[in-house]
Amino acid sequence: MEEKEVLRKLGLENERELSELDQLNKYSLDYDEKNDLFRLSDKDELVVNNSLSHLSSTQLIQPILFYRDYAKIIITGWRALLNVAPASDEDSENHEPSWIKKKIENGKGTSVDKVMVGESELIGKETKITKSDLNIQAGHLLGKFSGVLQNIEKYLGTDQNIDNIMTYPQFKRANESSKEYSGQSKVESNIWNNRDTCFYYEAEAIFANINDNIPIGTRLRVIPVRKNEKDNRQYVIDSDADEEIAVHVFIPNCDYAEEDSKSVLKRENTVDDYRTFFKGGNLNSLKWK
Repeated sequence: MEEKEVLRKLGLENERELSELDQLNKYSLDYDEKNDLFRLSDKDELVVNNSLSHLSSTQLIQPILFYRDYAKIIITGWRALLNVAPASDEDSENHEPSWIKKKIENGKGTSVDKVMVGESELIGKETKITKSDLNIQAGHLLGKFSGVLQNIEKYLGTDQNIDNIMTYPQFKRANESSKEYSGQSKVESNIWNNRDTCFYYEAEAIFANINDNIPIGTRLRVIPVRKNEKDNRQYVIDSDADEEIAVHVFIPNCDYAEEDSKSVLKRENTVDDYRTFFKGGNLNSLKWK
């Protein structure tokens, strides 16, 4: 997919707008047309070591925080050490799988929220659709593959769904992978297929505006690490590991290329149409096939 089509589907005019977003302006961006994603590199090379120093075998996760207006803080993602401790698939005592439904019950749910939980929604005046019709899935920043969901739920306690981005509407193309493109699942599978390797992992939902309902994509960072010889609770970057495993990417939250038969969105959708969609989460902001 050409970069200009991806940017339009994110509600952006050009790459400069993307690179100047508060959450991305710390990185240099390079679009990878083969995989429909942006490769990222740090402007400050010390940032990873600094973040890694706050994690250990006894502190597997740390939230990624965004400070918005009026000193309000939102958790936009997580830093984590993966494959360090035995993974657990069990939910913690604080697990709440139905928080999106609660949001809908409280009158704060958008039309895309309703589709995410399996309800049908009206497009236009008479067409009812479900999430399978729209290529929209309930995307997770950190899935069960990570083995740290219990840690996150314990960290958040009873407030786990307040100002915390964990599950959000994600287009299937961004969430899954194939021979033609690389989605989030490809990055996750590299970790799953290397269970003997410890990783430093970052997963962050990226917004065009932090007050929007839907993120325009996900930033993922994977770096192989090893125990620190001076303190076996701490971890350092493993410079001897396979370089191909290490990645730092921004995966755009958009549908398939318009020329692809799997695409569900019409070509006439404009930058403003997509911007309205991400801002408000209203499915009727876009023109669907």
